[in-house]
Amino acid sequence: MKKLTLVSLLFLLLVACQNKGNTDDAQQLIDSSPLNVTEKETQQDEEISTSQEKEDIPPVYLDETNYTGDQLEIVKLMNARMRYLYEKDEKAYMSLIDPESPILGMGRYTVLKVTSMSDITIEEQRKLYQAVVIVNELKENNEEYNNTMVFWKKKEDGDNAQWVIADID
Repeated sequence: MKKLTLVSLLFLLLVACQNKGNTDDAQQLIDSSPLNVTEKETQQDEEISTSQEKEDIPPVYLDETNYTGDQLEIVKLMNARMRYLYEKDEKAYMSLIDPESPILGMGRYTVLKVTSMSDITIEEQRKLYQAVVIVNELKENNEEYNNTMVFWKKKEDGDNAQWVIADID
């Protein structure tokens, strides 16, 4: 009978120790989970702050002192476009666009700088003056994009005529 009691006690002790081990393992999993979540949150916060730092880099504007007359007005439009993209000011951005333009809204990107630009060619048409310039732009993702920008100045507006962006391809 003593042997049976001793074996029963050992069996209970073994079961109790095994349950204690499982409980400890479960507790470790529970304790480590908040650390993993906290680490993930910290990593996400760092990624967000890194992307915000990229967005917080102001654009490098074109040097307006190199231009005069209509070309200066066009370069000012290009700089204003970069500024409004950076500021995410869609209303001001759309004020630069001709109402007849196919451009319906502001892009969701930032232009950091114009890396190269063709000469601004201005042609007189029947109802307007049209300027075309090919630009290579560096955007916030550090990729360069080649765009053809078209500008209009309508003759019907006479002395009050202003250059506007007609299209960007």
